[in-house]
Amino acid sequence: MNPLEKPLVSIVLPSFNRKNIVDRAITSVIIQTYPHWELHIVDDGSTDETWKDLLTKLPGWKAQLSSFGRNQKSIQVHQTEHRGVSGARNFGIQKANAEWIAFLDSDDEWYPEKLSKQIDFHRSHSEFFFSQTKEVWNKKGNLMEPKGKYQKCSGWFLKESLELCMVTSSSFLAHKPTLEQIGGFRTELPVCEDYDLWNRILLAGFPIGLLEENLMVRYGGHEDQLSNQYLALERFRLYSLLLTKEELCENGKWDLLEPLTKSLFQTAIKSRLDTILQGRTKRGKDTEWIESLLADFLSENPISKKALEPLLVDSLF
Repeated sequence: MNPLEKPLVSIVLPSFNRKNIVDRAITSVIIQTYPHWELHIVDDGSTDETWKDLLTKLPGWKAQLSSFGRNQKSIQVHQTEHRGVSGARNFGIQKANAEWIAFLDSDDEWYPEKLSKQIDFHRSHSEFFFSQTKEVWNKKGNLMEPKGKYQKCSGWFLKESLELCMVTSSSFLAHKPTLEQIGGFRTELPVCEDYDLWNRILLAGFPIGLLEENLMVRYGGHEDQLSNQYLALERFRLYSLLLTKEELCENGKWDLLEPLTKSLFQTAIKSRLDTILQGRTKRGKDTEWIESLLADFLSENPISKKALEPLLVDSLF
């Protein structure tokens, strides 16, 4: 990246029925000190008049933008059928015109220098095509920094990433051509779609850089938070891990992985299979299909995507 260059950054902000809080996220983009960005707000088929509200406020937001020379700022709003956060983000990626892409969830907020400092980081660290920043958590008005195993990592942290979702979407910045090599978010995953993508990035050998500074606020604890709407989140992570392994096997990349990488991945899969099987046994639920998955996994038999579909069926959990 040219030391004097300020590349265009595309920001993808999906929203579903967040009419009352999405303004905060949008405002945090408008006040960015970075001078060259485009914001794509994607209304994911909201039913709370979010779309009408966005159209009403759009002229006022645009009036706050200032552009100088080649540095431009713009806001576009898009409406799609309801397809979930993955579909909304993928739609935004398709609309993005920039070399760099940032994501911002509708309930989160950036600090004013977030983009400026993140682009400066990549200018100084050309070895990174992906990065995230540190963050502050706001849980019902209580501010705190992540502690212990929830602290952010830098580099190639597959071991930690297989255990927990170690990257926050709203802090993430990606080199678009490299992201397109990895692929987008899996649309069949209603949650843990971010966990899935971060692991695929790391498995492809790309490290993820970290800015050692709090540059965003992550809001939690509200009723419509996606992670609060589904039982047994580990089933979605298991689906991701098993499907990713099968894809790697099909394209011949699994055998190219380092032994340690394969061991970490196998351990993460086995642990979740055991956890789900034990939980279903304890609650007296059907275990035949999960036992079949476990047997195929241990025997290293191919597992079809169809065989994984029960993991996505809410009524089974």
